[in-house]
Amino acid sequence: MLILGISLVAAISYYALFSTSFTVLPAITITGEVDQNLGEVHSGGLVEGEEIVISNDAPTKRTLTLEAETECDIETSYASVVDMNKKNSTWDIIPSTTVVLSYVVIGDEFKYKVDTELEDYVVVYYPDIDGNPGAWNIENATLIGDANMDWTSSDIGYLPEEVDWNDKAKLWLIPAEDWDNKAWNPTEWYFENNLITYDETVTLDSEESMIITPLYEIGVGESGVCTVTTTVA
Repeated sequence: MLILGISLVAAISYYALFSTSFTVLPAITITGEVDQNLGEVHSGGLVEGEEIVISNDAPTKRTLTLEAETECDIETSYASVVDMNKKNSTWDIIPSTTVVLSYVVIGDEFKYKVDTELEDYVVVYYPDIDGNPGAWNIENATLIGDANMDWTSSDIGYLPEEVDWNDKAKLWLIPAEDWDNKAWNPTEWYFENNLITYDETVTLDSEESMIITPLYEIGVGESGVCTVTTTVA
């Protein structure tokens, strides 16, 4: 009887039970060519991979890192694009004025290129200071560099800067003459359609997607077959 009594006490040592089941969906999805073969390339050069689309399917924003692993002497960065347009006095886009600016989102060095031959234009970063984006002052801008069709390096730091009222950065294409003279001449300027970031991570809002192009800067002494694996986490 003593053994039976102990068994009964053990059997009622809790009040109730419940269980939950659910299906977990991936928050981040990737589409595009995830197994890329770029063929033969040369050492000492910069090579573009193929576009990958990273999407946040979750109901909340997610902050992501992109990390490259390779046994070769290759520096990897990740670029995206932003459309630039001329705009009228009511800030509407003027048709047929689109210029695409490619820029590094994550990488050890900020790089950029412009997809059209704009003569004597420069790329500038414009921070909104004191929370007043309507009070533009070109003196607040920072020169990134000449508007080139080839990938160009800049020594600018992470964007946006801490003084910027925005949590993302404005990039403008303006005539070099206007930059030199610090002149406000918006009819000839190209303004961003979306703000950008350059940092160690990238944040996607809910249901937001971003086109990413990997850039591979190959060491001058490298040779043979190289594989670079990128982890999105």
